[in-house]
Amino acid sequence: MLAYRLIHVITLQRPVRTRDPVTGGSVLGWETVTFNDRDRVPAEVLTGPGRELVAAQAQQIETTARINLRWFPVGHRELCTWRALWDGRVFNIESAETDATARREWRLTCSDGLTAGE
Repeated sequence: MLAYRLIHVITLQRPVRTRDPVTGGSVLGWETVTFNDRDRVPAEVLTGPGRELVAAQAQQIETTARINLRWFPVGHRELCTWRALWDGRVFNIESAETDATARREWRLTCSDGLTAGE
């Protein structure tokens, strides 16, 4: 991994289910993931082409991005349930791949716009 490419800072969040005290129902919330007491992670964010579509009689915009960051111990399936926050945008993590050694970097394929990270 080339450290000089990690010029952006992202925040990773994982879903947390809590109980609503009024209704007793389950509510989805987001918890910030911390690494060594830090909640901001250096990363390389490469945004790709966006697309426009009409859904529910309203114009929607979706952008794709690839986020590269240092490897940390977490399962692929769990990481794909998380979301990334960068530059005021919420990115859903669509897929997570590692490098050849599986111990140097995560390569996340993400999208934003349609579901607002939910």
